[in-house]
Order: sequence, then structure tokens, then C-alpha cells
Amino acid sequence: MIVTPIKNSELDVLQDLAIRTYSAAFAHKNKPEVIASYYEYAFAKAHLNKQLATKDSLWFFARDNDTIIGYLKLNINQAQTEFQEPNGLEIERIYIDTTYLRKGYGKRLIDFSISKARQLKKNYIWLGVWEENPDAITFYKKQGFIITGTHDYDMIAEIQTDYIMTLDI
Repeated sequence: MIVTPIKNSELDVLQDLAIRTYSAAFAHKNKPEVIASYYEYAFAKAHLNKQLATKDSLWFFARDNDTIIGYLKLNINQAQTEFQEPNGLEIERIYIDTTYLRKGYGKRLIDFSISKARQLKKNYIWLGVWEENPDAITFYKKQGFIITGTHDYDMIAEIQTDYIMTLDI
């Protein structure tokens, strides 16, 4: 697997992958109207384009040969959705296409995130994970993350609770 920065010209590919992976992970656990309103906001081209242009947000595709199999969004400094501490790095989005799940790619993206955090002189990584996503919680715990709190996650049509998980590096 190689990890490459996402280019502005790849916006359509990102949008398609984001919707597919988010749908696979969460559509079956949410009301259709909640998912629809979230997609309209979070995965709209204008919104994604603005996020791609954010200075302290780092977007990457995971590739297996020439196939894009996942993506990763890291935030530092003021781009972090919470805390905004200079010594932290947020993993805001980490998704793998369902065909490639449970093959080690998620761990490799976590390892990439750790390397990037060290390169940027960060002391810890944090992320939010939905409290009703036990597979993801278990995965992050296996990577060394611990639950350190909760926060509200705005799905536009409703508020959900995420666990905050952190990893000191």
C-alpha cells in the first residue's frame, strides 16, 4: 500500500469513495433522513473542495497498486475539530473500501498517521469514534488508543455521541 496526497483534480474520486465508505459503515445504523442530510452537507463538492484547501488539513488516498482503496484526513493546529492544541494531531476521517477491510490497510493508515505526527513534532493523536461502532472502537484499542472522553457529533439531522480516543506517541 502506498499513501499519496489527494489532489484537487481527484475531488470526484474522493466524493464517491467518501459516500461509499461512509454508507457501508453507518447507513444501516441510522435513519435514511439522517444519512441523507449528512451527505448533502459533509460530502457536497463545495464543502469537500473547501476542506481540501484548508492549510492544516492533510488528505491522503491509500492505494493498492493503482487502485484507490481508502482515504485519510488528518488535522493539525486550528483545523482540528476540537482541542486545537499545537501538540496534537486529529484523525478526522479514516476509511477503507469494504473490499479491502480486515487486510491490514487500516493499521497501515494508523502507522502512517503516527509517522506523520512524529514528523510534525506532535505528542499525541486523537480521534472521535461513534459510541455505536464497536468494531472501530476495538480496532483503535488494538492500535493503542484509549477512550479519554466524549463529544457530540453533528449529523445535521441529529446529534450523536462519539468517544474521544487518544494515543500518546
